[in-house]
Amino acid sequence: MSMHKLLFQVQRPLLQFTSKKFVLPIIRIETRSVSNMSKTVSIADQSVPITMGTPVTRATSDILNQVLEFGPFKDWVSRLDKAQREKKNEMDIHSIEIQNTDLFGCGKLGFVKLKADVRFKENGKSAPGIVFMRGGSVSMLIILRCPEKEDHILLTMQPRVPVGSLDFPELPAGMLDGSGNFAGTAAKEIYEETGLSIKEHELIDLTHEAYGDRWQGMYPSAGGCDEFIRLFMCIKYMDQFDIQALEGKLTGLRDKGENITLKLVALKDAWNIAPDAKLLSTLALYNALVEHKPELFPRNK
Repeated sequence: MSMHKLLFQVQRPLLQFTSKKFVLPIIRIETRSVSNMSKTVSIADQSVPITMGTPVTRATSDILNQVLEFGPFKDWVSRLDKAQREKKNEMDIHSIEIQNTDLFGCGKLGFVKLKADVRFKENGKSAPGIVFMRGGSVSMLIILRCPEKEDHILLTMQPRVPVGSLDFPELPAGMLDGSGNFAGTAAKEIYEETGLSIKEHELIDLTHEAYGDRWQGMYPSAGGCDEFIRLFMCIKYMDQFDIQALEGKLTGLRDKGENITLKLVALKDAWNIAPDAKLLSTLALYNALVEHKPELFPRNK
């Protein structure tokens, strides 16, 4: 048997495997063919093999099974299936390799990095197929309105290590929980990150108003990530004292590592304060919808 097809693993004597065993007095060395780890998914009637990019163990086998049941992965396969059918299968999807995964504290699968080998049938050239998979999220623009005063919004300031910032200004946001209740998730995140109670019916889904069901949300990095963001906004009427009291307030779920400080800024100045894609996209949709669907945004309470 060729050695490059075998994986040697030390296990406790009581563990049982179906592959050939080499039993020693103290340890047991097991072998397993790497090819046994390949599974498939169907995309536009094409059977696409999925493999792990790391050495095969029981742990990686379990992870592959988790990936196959991972909501964002299933959604991605479904969208790719639909796109292939609409485009008359103009692409060949040769394989999908799971390169890495990250688990959240509860052991739940959080992020997946994969590489899809996708090529144009016409010329055989590859399309970029490296994906950082994390699924959808929501963000909220909260306009604080006081009669005869200019509108303000709330930004959160928190560490964002990936961009090298310890106090990045951005809109409140949170990951979807898989329930499909976008507004409910948004209202929950608003309360956790700002302390403000917002009812679901008070939220306006700007992405839905703009695109209907054509798109799931705004895609901040479609060249490398599957993430979509539903952009919500609401108008909260408050007196000036309560609005000012929010400045510098400490919020967030500390037991989950959140360390958030609220920042109050004038709505008209927000574009020049925060380089946040969620904020800039929300402002663009808000300004467009104010013009094209003004009935969504009554000026008076």
